[in-house]
Amino acid sequence: MSEAPGYQRFFAELKRRKVFRVAAVYGATGFVVLQVADLLAEGMELPSVVLKTTTFLVLLGFPIAMVLAWALELTPDGVKRTDPAQTGELEAIVAEPAGKRWPAGVLALLGIAALVAGAWWVGRSTAPGTEGAAPASASGTAGPDRGAEVLQLAYADLESDQRPSIAVLPFADMSQAGDQEYFADGMTEELLNALAKIREIRVGGRTSSFAYKGQEKDLREIGEELGVQYVVEGSVRKQGDRLRITAQLVDATDNFHLWSESYDRTIDDVFAVQEEIAGAIAEELQVSLGLDEQGALVAPTADLDAYELYLTGRARMRERGEGVPEAVDLFEATVARDSSWAPGWAGLAQAHSLFPYYGDFENDEEEEASWPASLSAAERAANRALAIDPRNAAAEVALGNVYRDRWEWETGERHYVRALEIDPDDVEAHQQYAELLAATGRLDEALRSARRAVALDPTSAIRLNVLGYILEANSRPEEGMLQLELALAHGGDFPAIFNNIVRIHLRGGDLDRADSVMREEYWPRFVEPDRDPEERAEAYRFLDEMMAAYRNRDVAAFEACCSRFAGGFWNPYLIMGDTATARQKAYERFLDRPRYNGNLPMVLWDRLWDDRRDDPRYIEMSHHANLAEAEVRRAAPGS
Repeated sequence: MSEAPGYQRFFAELKRRKVFRVAAVYGATGFVVLQVADLLAEGMELPSVVLKTTTFLVLLGFPIAMVLAWALELTPDGVKRTDPAQTGELEAIVAEPAGKRWPAGVLALLGIAALVAGAWWVGRSTAPGTEGAAPASASGTAGPDRGAEVLQLAYADLESDQRPSIAVLPFADMSQAGDQEYFADGMTEELLNALAKIREIRVGGRTSSFAYKGQEKDLREIGEELGVQYVVEGSVRKQGDRLRITAQLVDATDNFHLWSESYDRTIDDVFAVQEEIAGAIAEELQVSLGLDEQGALVAPTADLDAYELYLTGRARMRERGEGVPEAVDLFEATVARDSSWAPGWAGLAQAHSLFPYYGDFENDEEEEASWPASLSAAERAANRALAIDPRNAAAEVALGNVYRDRWEWETGERHYVRALEIDPDDVEAHQQYAELLAATGRLDEALRSARRAVALDPTSAIRLNVLGYILEANSRPEEGMLQLELALAHGGDFPAIFNNIVRIHLRGGDLDRADSVMREEYWPRFVEPDRDPEERAEAYRFLDEMMAAYRNRDVAAFEACCSRFAGGFWNPYLIMGDTATARQKAYERFLDRPRYNGNLPMVLWDRLWDDRRDDPRYIEMSHHANLAEAEVRRAAPGS
């Protein structure tokens, strides 16, 4: 018998030493381990590094298993080195029929394919979106003052922007029971999102438009307030699984009706109707949809219960405040019903990323503990969304929030820029990016982004509040106060607005006005409701003593009455003229807090440190914030 060729003898040796069998079993087992790890990481909200480490160890184990399978064999006497092949043994294996030789190799290939597939899937679900990719600009940098091409459209002057501008007013709930408001609001928001995907249309007032719900207001006035030329309005009637949706496009400059249509469909067709309406509006405005072959204006889900949960979650997110924790639960239920729907994951990511700002925490320790868990959950959800839809702007914004609030500034900025590349008019991206720019000392750029957010969403209290505090940070407190008062006028009713107003009054020396705001507005809204009469009386005694200490600039009296503040907050000392103690308190409190929350580094750019940037405490704080090389830049007066 002639000796078999070398490659056949090698494969025969692999089969004799059971390497094929080990490869098949290891690959299948590794695939199962990775899938279980992915599910556990999601359910237990483990950091993404846990899943990455598990994947690395499983892959590392494969070549080790192959080497051990080649070198060792399991016998009745235990594990021992594999003996050399006996004379003719390999030739006998080569001579076997193909049906007996091939299955072992095929199973080994299937096992390896399963292992690679499992690792690929986990890799996609943990990859940080576009992290590591080159920024979408010619210069390789991201900031709007660095000539990034991707931001040219995002920061175009609205007055010179030649694109048709449009707002979608809340669709009226015409259902017989009047119990489908959330569905009508969801229709409004989904149509906004569909139109936003058309680059040749500028969509304005994405949050502001909801302020006009139920109002009988002239469309010309609404168009002027929102800064848009066209307005879409409509209604939804839902009965059982039947829908009647009407929509009309109106020129807000003269109230002329350009287009209208009614759609009588089943609930299963709701996504098709949304796409048809957006397409009809684009055709009427004579603009291209600008979609590639795989592109779509609407991302449908086959599970309509998941869609209704999603709509309710979006409604809670618009409310902010207590609505954010509720939105987390609603989006969790959404993805539990349809885990392959990108909008559900993106909504969950944004809700998790904002949860630490709005959660109802018993104390500082509980709040601090929420940051790593919430940001890890947001990161996982955003990456799941991007694995399904790589052009999901909301998921990119959520990742920007995650890295900003971890003080990983450059990575956070890349994700915001990527979101604006996908959707140049994404108002949430503009606002959150403004907050990152402010936190890193680029206050001039932050002002530009915040102004853009307000221009796109002019009656949103959230956007106006951010613009107000960024104007103050740019040494323009009077202008900031005007924006904060506008936020109140447009229904802003959350503590941050009042905190910013009171701080500006106190630091500007208007103690009487600050006292009035706290006593007549802040205290009744946010202090009194959870207290019994005795506790309320104690709260007002505390306010009296605190304001007396401020007026008298009596630091000792302040510390005696307000020990809860004296342990860390620094603004009170600045108000009382004790700048040295204010700096020390700012230093101690900053270093004492965990390295989360993108707003905390704002203390570095306060005027408190303007003439002390060589202070060792300031230098230590800047290193602690990963901002050792950053310098404060404020906008020029009048800009």
